[in-house]
Amino acid sequence: MTRLCAALFAVSVAATPVAAQVGHAPDQSPYRDLPWKQSLTLFGGSLQTGSDPADVGPQSSWLAGVRYDLRIGGPVSLVGRLASGPTSRRVINPAAAPASRFLGEKSSQLMTADLGIAMNLTGQKSWRRLVPVVSGGVGVATDFKGTPDDGGYRFGTRFMFTYGLGVRYHTEGRWEPRLDLTSFLWQLQYPPAYRATPAGGTDPVVSSRKAPWIGNRLWSLGLSYHLFR
Repeated sequence: MTRLCAALFAVSVAATPVAAQVGHAPDQSPYRDLPWKQSLTLFGGSLQTGSDPADVGPQSSWLAGVRYDLRIGGPVSLVGRLASGPTSRRVINPAAAPASRFLGEKSSQLMTADLGIAMNLTGQKSWRRLVPVVSGGVGVATDFKGTPDDGGYRFGTRFMFTYGLGVRYHTEGRWEPRLDLTSFLWQLQYPPAYRATPAGGTDPVVSSRKAPWIGNRLWSLGLSYHLFR
């Protein structure tokens, strides 16, 4: 993560405004215009979910989906994404002692949907065919489960914030590969039984009254098809 951020910062510093292009013949300039206004991207990658205090949230898996980018002004685009993938959750019995709480794994399907803003750090040009991108937005994550599991917990539908970094490779054609690192931040709500002291006086599942915010990371590779100049 640190190396990726440093690389993107270096590219953005190197890709200074048009004045930096003085002295380059047009066919030798490291800069190339980005003429396309819209793009449709298919992507897939590894979702690394953060650990929560009760360890009952969605587990790490993979996600695949589609994103749509619409340039709304200069280097800024409106971005919509929809992704889904199989995952699992740990089911526990909060009334049991810690050593015997685990009841097993439960499979589920995780879906995320978000809407946000993305900005090219090099403006409406690529630098040596690279276009570093920053983004942020809001959305939801759901496992389509409306009823609690055997331990009284359900993930359900969670509001989330998104933010991330990415790199596009400008081919000057309609097809373009990209690499993205996106963070999904959602909050988990535990049932009251998770905070109750079990019979025998052992520790509850969680002691804090606060609903924790969980950070999750998606590394993804995508292939974009550009539309409309």
